[in-house]
Amino acid sequence: MRKIERFEAHLDDYKTITVYLSKQFYQGKSEFFMLRNPSGKLQRIPIHGFELTSNDYNKYTLAAPADIDIGTYYEIVEEHSLSTPLQYSLICKTPRFDQEFYYEGEDLGVHPENSHTDFALWAPTANKVTVEIVSDEYSDVKELKRTEKGVYRLRINKNLHGCGYIYHVYVNGKWNQTTDPIARSSFANNRHSAIIDYTKTKVENQSNHLPVFANPSDAVLYELSVRDFSMQGEGNIPDSGKFMAFTHEGTHTDRGFSTGLSYLKELGITHAQIMPVFDFASVDEINVKEFYNWGYDPYQYNVPEGSYCLDPEDPAGRVVEMKTMVQALHRQGIRVNMDVVYNHVYDMESSPFEKVVPYYYFRRSTGGSLSNGSFCSNDLDSNHLMVRKFILDSCKCWMEEYDVDGFRFDLMGVLDVVTMNAIVHQSRKLKKDSMIYGEGWNMPTILDEDMKANMENQAQMPEIGHFNDFFRDHIKGRTNQNEISVKGYCTGDVNYLPAIKSCMVGNVLNTDMVKLFGQPHQSINYVECHDNNTCWDKLKECCKEDTREIRIKKHKMIIGSILVAQGVPFLNSGQEFCRTKNGNHNSYRSSDNINQLDWVRRGRYDDVVRFTREMIELRKKNPAFRMTSAEEIKDHVSFSDIEGKVLIYHLHHLKEGSFEDIWVYFNPTSLVFYQNFPSYVTLIANEAGLINDYKVQNTTINPYTMVVFGL
Repeated sequence: MRKIERFEAHLDDYKTITVYLSKQFYQGKSEFFMLRNPSGKLQRIPIHGFELTSNDYNKYTLAAPADIDIGTYYEIVEEHSLSTPLQYSLICKTPRFDQEFYYEGEDLGVHPENSHTDFALWAPTANKVTVEIVSDEYSDVKELKRTEKGVYRLRINKNLHGCGYIYHVYVNGKWNQTTDPIARSSFANNRHSAIIDYTKTKVENQSNHLPVFANPSDAVLYELSVRDFSMQGEGNIPDSGKFMAFTHEGTHTDRGFSTGLSYLKELGITHAQIMPVFDFASVDEINVKEFYNWGYDPYQYNVPEGSYCLDPEDPAGRVVEMKTMVQALHRQGIRVNMDVVYNHVYDMESSPFEKVVPYYYFRRSTGGSLSNGSFCSNDLDSNHLMVRKFILDSCKCWMEEYDVDGFRFDLMGVLDVVTMNAIVHQSRKLKKDSMIYGEGWNMPTILDEDMKANMENQAQMPEIGHFNDFFRDHIKGRTNQNEISVKGYCTGDVNYLPAIKSCMVGNVLNTDMVKLFGQPHQSINYVECHDNNTCWDKLKECCKEDTREIRIKKHKMIIGSILVAQGVPFLNSGQEFCRTKNGNHNSYRSSDNINQLDWVRRGRYDDVVRFTREMIELRKKNPAFRMTSAEEIKDHVSFSDIEGKVLIYHLHHLKEGSFEDIWVYFNPTSLVFYQNFPSYVTLIANEAGLINDYKVQNTTINPYTMVVFGL
């Protein structure tokens, strides 16, 4: 923020100081300015420019002395003897600053080990840093010593595992009290960061239960929220709303339908995509039920969220419980992809990033205006070296210490291509089968178009997946709230039949199709996620003329289309039992009643659950639905149709699996169509699910169904 005080001075470049002087003070006029160094010596500095600005200020551009030592406290003095601290401002955004202060070491943060604890905080513009340590047994305030690259360090000869701490950073002429941006854990509601010795938070590793995962197209992604998963009492899941809810097997409704962890195992998913589990700002961790939020408002990136813990005042418990959740899923053969939000923070002004190194971590224009491509009033500046390092180190922490298997990036288009590719490289070194994918929308962040990690630049990021909105909008229909009545192919608009061909090949071919991606693993095929209306609520709006039975058939066909298409299938939790949010299209802070999984509904729509489970099984059994390259798809996929209404998706000359040919018929109409085959074929699946050993030659394609045949 500028033009707040009556006199301000900002070091905006190695050669430039920008001064703002209020017209309420001597009409905002000064004939000269001087730099005062820490010893009190004054040095007159040239005025290179003057202009009138808004908010009743005059602006002066001064020549910065070449020998300014960044991190040293200086003052600027104007002709009437009024002084102001020289703030290290836009200089932090310069390439020279980035290079001079980039620190590549791996020891940032707080590391307790054996009989000592090491503190290391990167704060190159700070003049002084102290740490306040708080615990029942040990309390003290210590000053850190500035070392190379602006890293402040301290060693205390005691293992401080479990203690709380807070930093006090003197920067730009004031003391900022802040938690540690690299903290490993926390006390409730960010009161203090917590010192954690990871050697004391080990849990038994269950990764030996994970099946081989050869290619991203083999995945079946399933998005869920820790809180929503177990909050409903009818699910009979202990530790509701907590990480530990995932540790309980054999839970079920009063009517005997499986719930919780056992349900996930039965469904057959390969990856649970867990909505944000790092510490976020908008839920009171002591009074959890008074607030709700999805968690896309980060505060402490390397700290498990306290509202998901049994005791938010137990910082070691946070770590152990989240690790336990991951291993409980691994024991069931389910990998864990973590939903991460490295594009913005909850509030920039209160963020530890801004308090420790003002102006550095957030993207700005050349004039200093904040970028807002996230529409949350700030964007992390991922293409600056220490921001990129922070993101990489954070991802490494979650993979190494918590054993997560991959990452889903929220608003990935705010980040840059180089950072995302570096994350892939690092992740594959840690886990060769890790998945990296995200929202590749072109966000209006202040970044050159060819640098944004969005779908338009997918060719620069060949190993990264993107949510395929083309698939979503043409299968189901338009998603925006003001277009909710617009149908897609599976909801009844057969004019979209040509577009569905592109969907079925994961948008990787350009022969009479829409090509978006180079390879099928880059296409995350979905129709529903936590955002926008659920698919069931959309069906109720765009197909109001349909009976409930017809909507169920269309819903099954939509789910089936996801699971037979080339690319990576993605399901939202509860989608398979017709999840509803009562028409709420943006439930990010709505009540548990709106957001929680309705396990009673799971029983009511068990036929849709069974259909989904069997379509997942169909996909797993038939490699034809999981082709690994665009070339393979080009050679083995073709299309035809019946009367321009029924799409026939033909997988042919297959070398793996039980069939040499597979035909998938989609009939989104109210009409019955008849199909004759030259010889007997196997009816593999229809709206009833998988069919066992049933041969047909003359058959019907019933209304609102997907039918699969094999030869």
